[in-house]
Amino acid sequence: MSIGIYVHIPFCKSKCKYCDFNSSDKLFDLEDGYVKALITEIESCEQLDKVDTVFIGGGTPTAIKTENLLKIINSITNHFNIDCAEFTVECNPATASYEDFVKLKNAGVNRISIGLQSANDEELAYLGRIHNYSMFENTYNDCVNAGIENINVDLIFSLHQQNLNKWKYTLDKVTKLKPTHISCYSLIIEEGTPFFNMEHQLPDEEADREMYNYTIDFLGQKGYKQYEISNFALDGYRCKHNIKYWQRANYLGFGCGACGMYEDVRTQNTYDIKEYINNNQVEKTAISKEDAMAEHIFLGLRLTEGFDIEEFNQRYGVNFIRKYSDIIDKFTKTGLMELDQNCKLTRKGVSVSNSIMCEFL
Repeated sequence: MSIGIYVHIPFCKSKCKYCDFNSSDKLFDLEDGYVKALITEIESCEQLDKVDTVFIGGGTPTAIKTENLLKIINSITNHFNIDCAEFTVECNPATASYEDFVKLKNAGVNRISIGLQSANDEELAYLGRIHNYSMFENTYNDCVNAGIENINVDLIFSLHQQNLNKWKYTLDKVTKLKPTHISCYSLIIEEGTPFFNMEHQLPDEEADREMYNYTIDFLGQKGYKQYEISNFALDGYRCKHNIKYWQRANYLGFGCGACGMYEDVRTQNTYDIKEYINNNQVEKTAISKEDAMAEHIFLGLRLTEGFDIEEFNQRYGVNFIRKYSDIIDKFTKTGLMELDQNCKLTRKGVSVSNSIMCEFL
């Protein structure tokens, strides 16, 4: 059995106005101590199974010193069996150079996820990004020239004063670069972020759906197949690590605030950076069968292929169709869900996915 590894780097050059992730732009004096504590946590982990995916996220992993990032990567590659693993590092534009990407590739990294968000400089400024589109293109090209060609680009739509034409501009610019993977998320205003207390002129629900449906059609025409609500990939380039989350596979979490799940036991590290360095407390929670089934459905329905019904039945010892017959009838009759070997949402159902998923909780 193979597992995944997630490593959290909580440092950013600047905190974006919409971000509610566990990250800070004010604690770089703790960087060396954090890296030391992180490596200690990684190397104290029992070597369980073969690792087939590694994802270093944040925050901005490339915001820390390159030598520190390489120390973390080397601790993973030396401690675990990761031959042929998909190895992803998140990166923001202008936080890594061509030389940095060469070092990352030589250390075993074979996938980079770049947070662009928009090709429109005004929209980038509104989001609080510290880069412009030209800086993104330079970073993207440096990555390709360094020999890392498996690249994801993150984008956000339904922004302040954004219309369909502005969103089309971003999609057009990005697809011309031919990344292997594109993630497209609708902006969510989260409590506790600077955006929460600001006035916004956001697209209404109809305009948001128009942008989303255009995204599916346009990216499909460019060869990017939608495999999850917000994710699109060229053939052979789906993100194997994220699929683990959606299929409730086992993964380990390292770093402050990082979560893991192994054999239906969820782990949660201390959220605070200083506490993590000084005395990380790992909270372990056994996931009940009912909660596990609900998660399986909720996460599985995010995938365009849905989830395998027979595999669900065997995993939990129930008959899915019999147990949820009323809900299934309701949504299959309205054309929002369909069943064959898998249970999955139709394209119409994806537009109201949250309300459908909630019925199974």
